[in-house]
Amino acid sequence: MASLLSDLDELVLKCRDQKTKEYIKEAISCYQAGAFRSAIISTWIAVFFDILEKLKELSLAGDKEAEKKIKCFENARSLDDFTELLKFERSLLDECKNKFELISSVELLDLERLREDRNRCAHPSIKSDDEAFSPPAELARMHIRSAIEHLLQHPPAQGKYALGILISLVDSEYFPSNIKQAIIAFENSPLKKARNSLTRNFIIILLKKFINNTKGYIEASKISTALNAIEAIHLEQFNNTLKDKLSSIVRATEDKYLDNLTILIRKNKSFWSHLEADLQQKLKSYVEKLPKESLDTIDMLLLMEEFQDVAQIRLQNTTMKEISDHLIFASSPKINDRIIDLYLNSETFEIANSCAPTVMIHARKYTKEQIQKIIESCAKNNQITGSYTLANVIEELRKNKSLTYLEFNDLLLKAGFSKFIKI
Repeated sequence: MASLLSDLDELVLKCRDQKTKEYIKEAISCYQAGAFRSAIISTWIAVFFDILEKLKELSLAGDKEAEKKIKCFENARSLDDFTELLKFERSLLDECKNKFELISSVELLDLERLREDRNRCAHPSIKSDDEAFSPPAELARMHIRSAIEHLLQHPPAQGKYALGILISLVDSEYFPSNIKQAIIAFENSPLKKARNSLTRNFIIILLKKFINNTKGYIEASKISTALNAIEAIHLEQFNNTLKDKLSSIVRATEDKYLDNLTILIRKNKSFWSHLEADLQQKLKSYVEKLPKESLDTIDMLLLMEEFQDVAQIRLQNTTMKEISDHLIFASSPKINDRIIDLYLNSETFEIANSCAPTVMIHARKYTKEQIQKIIESCAKNNQITGSYTLANVIEELRKNKSLTYLEFNDLLLKAGFSKFIKI
């Protein structure tokens, strides 16, 4: 929020509606000329017509209550029904807060003071027999600032209606997965000049949805992009919300959804820094004992600074069956190391034969050093040399481009596998 000493001309630039901007400029001109009563009256006029314009926008967007309110005003004005017009004006601020959620409770109090002071300025009310109400400059300035900061700078949708618009925007199949494009998408939404409460509620809903209700990669990508875009647009409010709410949301999360939280942290590291220490420890423990159903995320976890150590512990406890069932398409060098170690430590012919298919599937991903290790160590394990699958393993390794044909044959020769050499 602008301070009390903010330049009034700069405040005017925040107004979004051109017609309203002209009314508030008139109020500022009166203030600068020392006509403080006129400044307060003009400020109320700006507020009144700004609310009308917002209701018209909501009506055009399909808000039935806003449409009903505008019709009520238009009918009273066409009939010169001053009683109804006064009733409309008296109820306007309450409905802005309670029905349309354009203002908060605190903002309602400030604007009600503006309306009361406008009445004291515009009507022949007097403090004593010979003293008319004479507002000080500070009061006029406060009302101008409050009007702009509380109402005039904001778009019409702020409460539940605005929240619904934002959620629908992210849910749309056309919402982008690129942060820059997401920021552009939010530029013409209620998020651009959102109140803190709207931004906060939107972040909380997205967090809960990502952690507890994400349905597939595409939805997860859209939500994480939206959160990153909000961080770029409203950094302070984003950080404040994470600090206040993220840990409590995670505490209420069932363990089966912790996997989604690790994905969220990979998308944006600031989530990790806002988790309380006990929750960070819980997540590390989860990764260390990662359920086999979530094992397909371990290659991602191995790359994350927050989980590298515990992910490595989980990998070292991974069986070949778990790898073949859940990591068949993984390409991490560390996972390949685990595959190779399990194969080379085969204690029986049966184990060597059961490990061979997985070794062969990953054969073309191995590094030169890994291939050398396999060939050299196979020669030292009679359970592997005696297995019927060794020839097939060597044939798959031969297709790896890390070694030339001659280098591979030379490696076989040195290991005592001359029978597998091809000219």
